[in-house]
Amino acid sequence: MNEVTPTVIVDTREQAPLDIRAYPVERDTLAVGDYGVKGFSDWNNPAFAVERKSLDDLVGSLTQGRERFWREVERLRQFRFAALLIEATRDEIEMHSYRSAANPVSILASTDALIVRAGIHVFWCGTPAGAARQLEGLVRQFVRGVEKDYKRLVAVAADVPEAAVLVADAVAVCDVQV
Repeated sequence: MNEVTPTVIVDTREQAPLDIRAYPVERDTLAVGDYGVKGFSDWNNPAFAVERKSLDDLVGSLTQGRERFWREVERLRQFRFAALLIEATRDEIEMHSYRSAANPVSILASTDALIVRAGIHVFWCGTPAGAARQLEGLVRQFVRGVEKDYKRLVAVAADVPEAAVLVADAVAVCDVQV
């Protein structure tokens, strides 16, 4: 398998997309989240989904928009890798650097619940630029995992003829060139 160059998918509803520099970017409607990887971010192959929140958006989602947000979290949980990129720091929450009257302890407890109870990876990125670099790193590691899985499948296929069909199917699903 040649080195895979993933395409980052930005949801069409994302109003101010992150400045992704490391990979090609396409706009498309995603089933879940704001960012994905082409071939891995839909219900046919639910492998990678990333949601992004500014500080005020996060607080709003965890207070007055809580029911809607948790429905989104339930959809995110269907993906093998699901993450939330927060364009703020924990210190900003603790210092109550947002417009809402919501208690910082409650907001932090909710983000902890996302991690512990929902299995969502939460990254405190500080800024949109920090979120963009974090997303690029996540995409890089995800693709490295796909490449390693492919190599393992190819090694098995060499010994087991029936496995060759699985490798061909995997390549088709992943929409990669080998």
